[in-house]
Amino acid sequence: MIRRFVPILMIAAASAQEPATVRTVAPAPAPGTRSFELPGRTEPVEQARIFSRATGTVKERPVDIGDRVQEGDTLAVIDIPEIEQELETAKAAVEQAVARAEIARSTAKRSAGLAEAKAVSQEESEQRQASAAELEAAVRMALAEVRRLEELQKFSVVRAPFRATVVARRIDRGDFVRGDSATTAEWAFHLARLNQLRFAVAATPDVGLRLTSETEASVRFPELPGKAFPAKVTRSSNYFDTSSGTMRVELLLDNADLSLPAGLTGTVTFKLPPAPGTFLLPNNALVLREGKSTVGVVEGGKVKFIDVLPGRNLGPQMELTSAALKADSVVIISPNAMLKEGDAVTANPLVAGK
Repeated sequence: MIRRFVPILMIAAASAQEPATVRTVAPAPAPGTRSFELPGRTEPVEQARIFSRATGTVKERPVDIGDRVQEGDTLAVIDIPEIEQELETAKAAVEQAVARAEIARSTAKRSAGLAEAKAVSQEESEQRQASAAELEAAVRMALAEVRRLEELQKFSVVRAPFRATVVARRIDRGDFVRGDSATTAEWAFHLARLNQLRFAVAATPDVGLRLTSETEASVRFPELPGKAFPAKVTRSSNYFDTSSGTMRVELLLDNADLSLPAGLTGTVTFKLPPAPGTFLLPNNALVLREGKSTVGVVEGGKVKFIDVLPGRNLGPQMELTSAALKADSVVIISPNAMLKEGDAVTANPLVAGK
């Protein structure tokens, strides 16, 4: 039996394959400004819960919910007769201390002269001077007690800390209030400044990372159809909550006429340019590989897969974003499932209209 041997070089040549031909397309620029809508809620730009610093009975309450107050306006007057009595006692104690200190100073002065004349001992003179100094210190202590009680007496009048609207109250005339309460539940008034409002939204990363103070925004409320309120981005938490994946962003709304209440739910519309590295590509350019969104590109005659972030689906095309995607990238459309990273290919650019 005669065996025929095929040269190894011929086998290698037979097994070699020509580079696969792939259809390719160039990325198209993404559309211009895009609108993003997020729900949110209005909040007071400043608010405070007011407590009583004095313990007593409410004597006057000249304001009620809905009233607008200025800084320093009286919200309530607390009747504190005990403090008034203590203040009178403290003032009398001051008068007594002053009288004793004057006598002690006069006695010490005379003792100093008698000590020089050897009429009294130096020790006795020094004792009288020390007694005078002690009584002068007693005067200062009595005066400090008067000032303390006078400050407590001022607490009998509860005043507004800033210009605001009274949005809630918990006291009325005749009610007993406890000053410096250890619990936060015993507040007397809730004030809110409403001439400006915050509009707080929970922004997703694709929006939150692109917002600046120059971003155009307008807020609409379903209860006020046909009205749009301009808003300005003022601050953000710069922190994405791990449970919701969103970041708190606050906008400022002018509300000089107080036409908008706090706590109203609405929708803010942002006008944002495309994110850097965003292009339009045919839907069939997107490939899912190992659970990731990718596109295949031809670089140096070989296949390379790059990760992308899908955006809006615009029918035959969709927005794709990637830092590795360039305007001159050669993107493969409808790639063969057998294509692997590094495979040699020949690009066949798709002609527009075909």
